[in-house]
Amino acid sequence: MDAPRRDEPTAPRDLTVHEVRVLGCLVEKEATTPDAYPLTVNSLRNACNQSTSRNPVMSLADQDVETALAALRERGLTRTVHSTSNRAIKYRHVVPEALGLQANETAVLAVLLLRGEQTPGELKTRSERQHAFGSIDDVVVTLEALAHRDEPLVRLLERQPGQKDARWMHLLGDTADNDVDSGDRSAQNAATPARDADDAADPYGEATAEFYDLLATGHWEEFGLQLIDLLADVDPTAGPIIDLGSGTGVGLAAIALAAPDARLHAVEPSKAMRTALHTRLMMDANLRSITTVEPRPWSSAQLPPQASAIVASALLGHLDGAERTRLWRYVAEQMPMGAPAVIEILPPDRPLTVPLTRYRSLEVGEYTYEGWQSGEPADDRHMRWTLTYSVKRGDEPIAGYTVTCRWQCFGVDDIRAEIAPHGLTLTQHGDAVVVRRSR
Repeated sequence: MDAPRRDEPTAPRDLTVHEVRVLGCLVEKEATTPDAYPLTVNSLRNACNQSTSRNPVMSLADQDVETALAALRERGLTRTVHSTSNRAIKYRHVVPEALGLQANETAVLAVLLLRGEQTPGELKTRSERQHAFGSIDDVVVTLEALAHRDEPLVRLLERQPGQKDARWMHLLGDTADNDVDSGDRSAQNAATPARDADDAADPYGEATAEFYDLLATGHWEEFGLQLIDLLADVDPTAGPIIDLGSGTGVGLAAIALAAPDARLHAVEPSKAMRTALHTRLMMDANLRSITTVEPRPWSSAQLPPQASAIVASALLGHLDGAERTRLWRYVAEQMPMGAPAVIEILPPDRPLTVPLTRYRSLEVGEYTYEGWQSGEPADDRHMRWTLTYSVKRGDEPIAGYTVTCRWQCFGVDDIRAEIAPHGLTLTQHGDAVVVRRSR
């Protein structure tokens, strides 16, 4: 029987998503690979970037891990281990001591750090290698103890539509599915430039890339019809059409249909999205012959010297101020007079609370794929969207993923004010605006 806890040290509430992942991996690996513990930066990076037992899947670099370790050490959560027999510096955690946790509590907290919000049943199964709980009730008792501390470490979430059981989340800081407002920290992380294509900012992550074509492409049926009108007068000899934020390439066929003689320049920094994009191109010889895929983010993408048009579907809110400035300058300086930049505008134009809503359900074989979304204000101009993807057989859950992103809200007047200093004007067409040079 675990000994009673004597005190409750102060716990952090603002760990970054990288710090959360690093700390969870150190706790996990101490229990599951004790012969290799403590961990070097290299082994810890590999643990952080595992494609299994992690939600979301990440792609951290050594620098990300080292920065997180330094911050965790300052908070008294990790220690550096030096060895005379091994030149590599290693790292260990001191979570039980620092937070006053027993073994069962440490195991549950570690799994929450690594996988986000989960049910007691999921936690029992996934913590087995760290601590063997006798029953789900034992897990619930542990969670309730963590939730009723003077400074709670976990919280019970209300059961949402489509969920059979209520889920629990940790409260140590920012994760892909925590609803703790990350405020300026998220803005800072989102504004950090990507080092290269593989480490580029990917606000939705691999989960969205996996389900995008199944669940989130219905709007292209309508938006594609709008493009037939908006791109009708494009002069293909002026340059390619830039598909900004091409994603899985679902819109390329619609753009090619609207401007059949134009070449395409698809800008997509997400490796996961590009995997689907490249597969689509391999299945369509015509698209493959006319499409160049630019793997870098807009901020550092190599662009054609001139473009005949730009299409940006569901993207503007992901761009920071510097990236939008580059977009407007490109339209003003490197596109012919009258050439359209078609920018899709997504509601709302100002942050508000959006309840959890299922936007798509699709039968694929024996499974049902569902997409859910909810949103809340992050500040006076930004939304924090939560996207949940579930796979079920009847009422039996097969898989589930939750990701979040920060999105800047725009209305037509906001865009008009932002483009005016660049000598640009806009006209509104349905859910999009068309930005052009006026002089």
